[in-house]
Amino acid sequence: RRLLAASVISVQNSNFVYPSCQNCFSKLILDSNRFNCLKCGCTGEAKDANYRYKLSLKVAGTSDLFAITVFGSSLDPFFGVTAGSLQR
Repeated sequence: RRLLAASVISVQNSNFVYPSCQNCFSKLILDSNRFNCLKCGCTGEAKDANYRYKLSLKVAGTSDLFAITVFGSSLDPFFGVTAGSLQR
C-alpha cells in the first residue's frame, strides 16, 4: 500500500450505485420484479436487491495519469449514506 496525492480529473461513470449480489458482489440483472446473478446464480425479488458503490475516477499525480475504481462501503463516509439508502 502507498499513499498517493492526486487530483481528480474526471468521473468515468455516471452510475456509481449498482445492484449487487449479496454472495459474490457481482452486478445483478434486474427486471421489473426479480433479480438474477449471472455469476453465482443467486435470485430474488427486485425490491430486496442490495446496492453497492462503484466509483471510477481518472486522477493525475505529479507526472502520471491513473484510472482508479473504488468499491463498496469505503465510499459511505464520502456520500454520507449507504449505497442502498442513496438508491432509495
